[in-house]
Amino acid sequence: MTAPTPTTPPKSVYSRRWTWNGSTPLRGLWNALLRLVIRAFTRFEIRGLEHVPADGGFIVMINHIHAFDPFVVLPWLPKGVTPMAKVEAFENLLLRPLVITYGAIPVHRGDVDTQAIRMATDELKAGRAILIAPEGTRSKTGALIPAQEGMAYIAARANAWVLPVAIVGTPGMLGSLAHLKRGRLTLTLGEPFRLSAEGRRPSREALQQWTDDAMRRMAALLPPEMRGPYA
Repeated sequence: MTAPTPTTPPKSVYSRRWTWNGSTPLRGLWNALLRLVIRAFTRFEIRGLEHVPADGGFIVMINHIHAFDPFVVLPWLPKGVTPMAKVEAFENLLLRPLVITYGAIPVHRGDVDTQAIRMATDELKAGRAILIAPEGTRSKTGALIPAQEGMAYIAARANAWVLPVAIVGTPGMLGSLAHLKRGRLTLTLGEPFRLSAEGRRPSREALQQWTDDAMRRMAALLPPEMRGPYA
């Protein structure tokens, strides 16, 4: 089977280069509020929490179908997870307080963001967790789209576990609320896996293969209609 060809991520537009200092002043508060809101306004179910790695750094790998996706995953994991967020969220006056006080790592899309890669790698090597949407942008159809190779590169560079988390239901949440109904929201955590280059710089071909393998693991957790080119 021919490997899906990665799409080119949109190029970020920003007023200045954003940096990250590792501060997470309100992460605990945000997580508590998010859990309360999700439980109150959705029919929420989470499966596979036993798959969360007990030790060492790991990457939380999610499919991306709605702007809310990271926020429905982050509050349920047993240890603090640092999301990687597009720099446009830092430029948005409404989202800026959330992403800054949560401690998100800014990602300048469209180029190789060496700053974001270094910060994410440092977090993983320190035994902490980060969240990445490897597709690089939201899917407009709700199905998976060809992924970028950045997640595989960071995972191999840090020799970190990858924990796939499949999200189903976020696009319908607001519509259900408009009809005074609680939409169904489901998170499914798969078994963690590791990508290792054994200390060597991985080739572009290896990164593509690892990315495709990781996305097929994600696809296996999703309904057939959401698997896209990784069916």
